[in-house]
Amino acid sequence: MKKYLLSALALLFLAVSQTVSKPATPVETGTAASKNVSADPFWPADGVFPVPGRTSSWTGFRAHNIERRTQFAERRAIDQQAIVFVGDSITAGWKTLEKDFAGLGVKVANRGIGGDTTPHLIYRLQEDVLSLHPRALVILIGTNDLGEHTSPEQITANLRVLHALIRASYPEIPIAWCLVMPRTGDDTYPERIRDLNARIAKLVESDHRATLCDTFTPLAQPDGTSIPECYSPDRLHLNETGYVRWRSVLHPVLSSWNLQAK
Repeated sequence: MKKYLLSALALLFLAVSQTVSKPATPVETGTAASKNVSADPFWPADGVFPVPGRTSSWTGFRAHNIERRTQFAERRAIDQQAIVFVGDSITAGWKTLEKDFAGLGVKVANRGIGGDTTPHLIYRLQEDVLSLHPRALVILIGTNDLGEHTSPEQITANLRVLHALIRASYPEIPIAWCLVMPRTGDDTYPERIRDLNARIAKLVESDHRATLCDTFTPLAQPDGTSIPECYSPDRLHLNETGYVRWRSVLHPVLSSWNLQAK
């Protein structure tokens, strides 16, 4: 175990050293959101995050983050040793999560925050996720980083840090790593999502306890854009049909872990 932890920490150091030296850019000060969250216990006092990139430019993100993370803190004791779903609004919006995975015999916990990006997820990882002593993780993150025009290369560097931090605390828990889902065809999203997903696939290959979950193909049209009938009108957020498709590819993976027998 000690050897594995040292290796994971070495990987973490390497991943951080390979990223751009400047810190992540926080939400700009002076916005309506920042004026309402002057006493924010869920944000770094200096506005600097652990890895490069951007936090959400959505003006309501800071207030929404306080609301969600307050809820998480209130549920910390309840959600111990669950399968923890980690991500952004696509994860947060899975309202039938407990019912959809009730047959696993293991409780599930939703730790998605609308608008989240990799710098902020890494910042909150210990408190919101690792402190739950998770039995397993389901990760879906990256589409908002692309929306903030963080490059697929930098997002992947951040994901390596995320992975190293998880493995430093929990070397053997299974991880279902979901590919970034398709969205609209504007702003070169199809090309950039394919690029990022190829990099995620290589990251997952390096971990024998991680499983790549193809959450792109069942939701994509031939041109790489999102299938309208699986999405809300913005073609970014899933509707009920979309969540059924996500479950159809994820449930077999989670079932294969046989966590209820452990």
